[in-house]
Amino acid sequence: MTRRVWSLLAVLMSLALVIGACQAQPGGGPTATAAADAPDPSGELITNTGTEPDTIDPHKASFVGEIEQILSVFEGLMTLDPKTLKPLPAQAAKDPEVSADLKVWKFTLRDGLKWSDGSAVTAADFARGFTRTCDPATAGEYQFVLATIVGCDEWFHMDTKKETRAALDAAKAKLGIKALDAKTIEFTHKEAVPYFGSIAYMWVGMPVKQESLDKGGDNWTAPATYIGNGPFILKEHQKNVKFVYEPNPNYRLGAPKLKKWTRVMIAESAVAFAAYKANEIDVHGLSAPDLRAVDSDPTLKAQLLDLPYASSFYLGFNVTKAPFNDISVRQAFSKAFDREDYCKNVIRICQPAMAGFIPPGIPGYDETDTVQKFDPAAAKALLDKASPEARAALTSIKLTFSSTAVGKTRAEYQQANYDKHLPGVKITLDPVEPSAFSGLFKGGAGATSPQFFSLGWIADFPDQQNWHSTVWGGNATGVSSKRTGYKSAEFNRLTTSADAERDAKKRDDAYLQAGKILSQDAPAVWLYYGSTKRLVKPWVKGVTNSSIDASLGMFKMHEIYVTKKS
Repeated sequence: MTRRVWSLLAVLMSLALVIGACQAQPGGGPTATAAADAPDPSGELITNTGTEPDTIDPHKASFVGEIEQILSVFEGLMTLDPKTLKPLPAQAAKDPEVSADLKVWKFTLRDGLKWSDGSAVTAADFARGFTRTCDPATAGEYQFVLATIVGCDEWFHMDTKKETRAALDAAKAKLGIKALDAKTIEFTHKEAVPYFGSIAYMWVGMPVKQESLDKGGDNWTAPATYIGNGPFILKEHQKNVKFVYEPNPNYRLGAPKLKKWTRVMIAESAVAFAAYKANEIDVHGLSAPDLRAVDSDPTLKAQLLDLPYASSFYLGFNVTKAPFNDISVRQAFSKAFDREDYCKNVIRICQPAMAGFIPPGIPGYDETDTVQKFDPAAAKALLDKASPEARAALTSIKLTFSSTAVGKTRAEYQQANYDKHLPGVKITLDPVEPSAFSGLFKGGAGATSPQFFSLGWIADFPDQQNWHSTVWGGNATGVSSKRTGYKSAEFNRLTTSADAERDAKKRDDAYLQAGKILSQDAPAVWLYYGSTKRLVKPWVKGVTNSSIDASLGMFKMHEIYVTKKS
């Protein structure tokens, strides 16, 4: 995560990683410290998941708040090392067997794997999960991640209302996903896929019990039938209120030490901050307005953590509609945004996007990509090149945003920025309730996508493919190319060749060329790269964070616990 998407709303970015802070008891030696760090057998961890997810079906999900719930209950064939982000066996017993041409990947399951209800996990359960993501009836948001699998793309893009059942079944039969026996699953790809080991940890491939689908139907994600193989069991889901999880005693690494993990839903950052200070939640992702209060409070300051975050945020255009169907307008907007001032005075917890879409520290970062450098004079000149139709539409632009207090502050700055640097451009603010805002992006550009909007991307796995191809590639089928309507034959040619390239230098060079084309085409304005500041209570222990977490300690959730709260 796409990482996860994970596609991912800026308003939901407060959902990610924290690390446990240690605190010895007064007068304590080793014994007192050990006692202070001991898990509370009745311990409950309370965190904030923001808003009600649109879905928690692993094979439909795309947003952070959705993925967080899924990865609590399910575990994939692989996981990622939190420090190196390299794939490691999880439900798989060992690293996959891979053919010399990198097209055929075979995974063998561990012995004795169980679902939370005690029944056996089999390769057929994993095949069923991956297959559901390719199924056009599922209409999953992240199918494109599996598009290299033989038959997946062809089947997924069939029209279920027009095609016969025989034709759909024939397409499914060609799918390169096979359970060879109870413990072995094989994937056959159309091309070399050097990064598939990382994809094998993702929610798109989570196993699913046939009994859950049969009993639950469209409601199979309700607690009674949401049976998983991961560290926790979903015990309660009160819509728009909370999720409640308890340890899975049948998890392969043993039951977690928490008695209960409750995720409340607080959309407003200020309300969540107040809840943290009142000890009603144990973790809080800071927003800019919180910083002054933290700096002036020694207790809060001692609980503050600065953490890396592999994410990038942007203002997206619906390029299928005027004025943003004109590249000169898009380039003008990309050069007319003062990113440094925005980071300094509004976001505050960020790095200005001074290069391309990929942030520093991630493979593919290109410091020479300065196409969108802030240059108001050049921006005005570009507007003069726009078509008459596009110039006419500049006075009626609607900026759609999530209607939280933070979202409103950011949108007001964005509106004022363009009013200052692009005279004559008129932007109207369009606030949308947070859950409804995420729903706008379940379709494609020209359908439900707004004209002008703010979104972000968190890496699903650490590879250029997950930034360029996953997000902006395809014929408007990538996460953000679908939302913007962006299409580029040359960008697609370069990224497609790089995705399958086995020579590391040639691969990197192709992605770097593609990145510059993307910035030049400007389907979005690169705003800032993510970093995060988190408050965590001293009784929260055992958290191992990574830069691509969609949830607290995502890759080692089973190790998280709380001590006695005080």
